[in-house]
Amino acid sequence: MQRAGGERRREPAGHLLIDVKLAGGDTDAASAMLQAVGIDANAAQQVLSGGLGTEFSLAPAAAHGVCWIDDNDGHPAVQVYFAWNEMRLVTVRSDGDAAIAQVRQRVSERVDVIKQHPSTLFGVVLQLMLASVQRGLTQTMIDVGTLDMEIIATATPKSDQTQRLNEFRTAFQPLALRFPMYVVNVRAALIDPGPVTGMDDAGMSQLQQLLSAVQGTSGLIDTLASGIRNAAQDIQGQVGSWQSDRINVLTIVTMVFLPISFLTGYFGMNFTWFDNQLDSFWSWLLFGVVLPIGLVLISVTALATGGYTMPRLFRRRRRPVPPAPH
Repeated sequence: MQRAGGERRREPAGHLLIDVKLAGGDTDAASAMLQAVGIDANAAQQVLSGGLGTEFSLAPAAAHGVCWIDDNDGHPAVQVYFAWNEMRLVTVRSDGDAAIAQVRQRVSERVDVIKQHPSTLFGVVLQLMLASVQRGLTQTMIDVGTLDMEIIATATPKSDQTQRLNEFRTAFQPLALRFPMYVVNVRAALIDPGPVTGMDDAGMSQLQQLLSAVQGTSGLIDTLASGIRNAAQDIQGQVGSWQSDRINVLTIVTMVFLPISFLTGYFGMNFTWFDNQLDSFWSWLLFGVVLPIGLVLISVTALATGGYTMPRLFRRRRRPVPPAPH
């Protein structure tokens, strides 16, 4: 457990939103602070230490579990441990400063509504956290789609494209692994939860909207996973096409020079009757120069007539002609 740097904010009257960020190394101070706000320090430590936390529990007296938050800075979304009762909502995290600042701003904008129904703070805050994750997933989908179009338009494999796709996959994978079970837990917790102390109908409505937000996030995760798979398949296709071009080059070169190889082997044999005829410059010119060149030309013509095209390796890239100055 790290040293906790906590901040307490009174949002609507009669209800507290307490955000605790773990930063430092004082285990005792962190445990004492979390216990002071009613948090199980061991549970929070287990979630924030990188375990596959997917818990979401709604009991008659309180609720606790995890949610996600994303600063949309290219780094993976991080888990947030929360504990709620009729007096306060406490969030414990190790990162996500930018996203939590946006959550506070949005809560401040809704403060008049939350004052009328304080229990809505619970569902609203978790929905706003998930909204930051949804924004991050959407931006990643755009980036992956742009990369995919770049891969399709590029004939030669580029290592930076594969590296960028791996970075997207690395940032996305922890959330993708954990979220399906999280959806199941949230759905199970909100199936006829019964009366909850301090939770009115407006609060329960926000929790049902939270379930919809969780399911929507799951859909975005599936879409992004499909986009990453498509990009990976396009990279494989790109590499396969590039390798095919190289094989085609080797095949065409072999076919073009096959007649010359035959001539080399044929005239390399010791035919005494034929050797006696090759005693002039014109014999060497005919059999050593004209005949091989002629066979190469015949081979190229036969290949072109048969429908073979020169691979992209042999195609000269033309530079675009700049427009004439006015």
